[in-house]
Amino acid sequence: MVGVLFVGLNGAVANTVITGINSNISFKDNTFLPPTIDNDYTEEELKSFGSIIKTEYFKGIDFIDESEFIIGGWDIFYENAFNMAKYHKIIPFEYYYKSQSKLEKIYPIKGLVNFWDSNEAIGSEYSIKMSSLKTFKEAVDIVRKNIDNFRRSYNLDNIIVVYLALPLKMIRKLDELYDLSYEDLNKIDPNYLPSSCAYAIGSILEGCPFIDFTPNLTLSIPFIEDLSIKYNVPLAGMDGNTGQTLLKTLIAPMLKLRNFKLIGWYSTNILGNNDGKILSRSEHRELKIEDKLSVLEPILGYSDFEHVVEINYYKPRYDNKEAWDNIDFMGYLGLPMSFKINWLGRDSILAAPLVIDLVKHLDFAKRNGFKGIQEQLAIYFKHPLKSRYNNILKELDLPIKTYKDKLVLSFFDAFNLLYSFYKRNVKAKK
Repeated sequence: MVGVLFVGLNGAVANTVITGINSNISFKDNTFLPPTIDNDYTEEELKSFGSIIKTEYFKGIDFIDESEFIIGGWDIFYENAFNMAKYHKIIPFEYYYKSQSKLEKIYPIKGLVNFWDSNEAIGSEYSIKMSSLKTFKEAVDIVRKNIDNFRRSYNLDNIIVVYLALPLKMIRKLDELYDLSYEDLNKIDPNYLPSSCAYAIGSILEGCPFIDFTPNLTLSIPFIEDLSIKYNVPLAGMDGNTGQTLLKTLIAPMLKLRNFKLIGWYSTNILGNNDGKILSRSEHRELKIEDKLSVLEPILGYSDFEHVVEINYYKPRYDNKEAWDNIDFMGYLGLPMSFKINWLGRDSILAAPLVIDLVKHLDFAKRNGFKGIQEQLAIYFKHPLKSRYNNILKELDLPIKTYKDKLVLSFFDAFNLLYSFYKRNVKAKK
């Protein structure tokens, strides 16, 4: 069994993971698809859609099964997983009602909040206000105690922590945090670093792999990876790659190889869930926009084009997001052309299988002695971080570029990186 602790346990993505794992699905009950789809898919097949590691390419690798997850976590809203599933309305009630008694037992630990969090989180009564602490180290110690209690309660050897809370504000730039050390935690104000860092550092000190699925600065701060190397803990991040940016990593290489010159790319996003609400605010959206903007230039090899990205909160859509792209390019004889893409997706349904995959990847990494940022998992992130210690790209002899602190890959390069990593390491193990 493997413990999985979500930061943001009652949020849409974490709750979709929890509810999805505990759903009982019959394809005949699926009323969403047109009658032309007549295959009688099994429950296992339905739960495999959206998962990269459940494709034929990763058969035979000893990944843990999600049925072996023991789930818990933190939140600033006190409610059980069953009631949250009814609130979110992402997974149909008939899929999970048989698991009511199990879901009703999953309640969150009180979450940590500081000045970096949303105003809603800061105002929550079910939270630990880091302002009441003397140093940032005290917040780390709280996380460590929470993890240790969970480990003892279920007699677990391995626990993986996944950060799925709402995007944080940009209080400070990464440059201001770059020279911090672990020793500084006993000196700095509890509001100096993002609250997410308390979870990351506490996880590492407890020997727990940590995943950041958000666009926060957490794993970009150098001393945090330093700690993970010292304590032999694998990390993965950042900013889950679920939709629009994923398409850009597919289309940009096509433009380059077909020798079309990009003139401009306009992207807009409509999202009505809490993510959309928070990301519509300027103080929360900076890193998210930066991640969405930074993929085209490194892949294409030039920057003389217009690139606009917008995120708009539109409450009626809730979790059903829409991403609309207009791509203008120049063809033979310099004549202009364009094409448009309209992406309609269920935000949490896109994200949930990736989160489940990542838990399995980091469990594999931990069991096999990998540590630090796991570059091979770049396919899962908009801003796949480059490790300051690992050199997986050189070891696999793959021609992958870097841009600032991130890896720059087309979708197929990212897949080849992941596939090559497992092909090499599974072969070596045999």
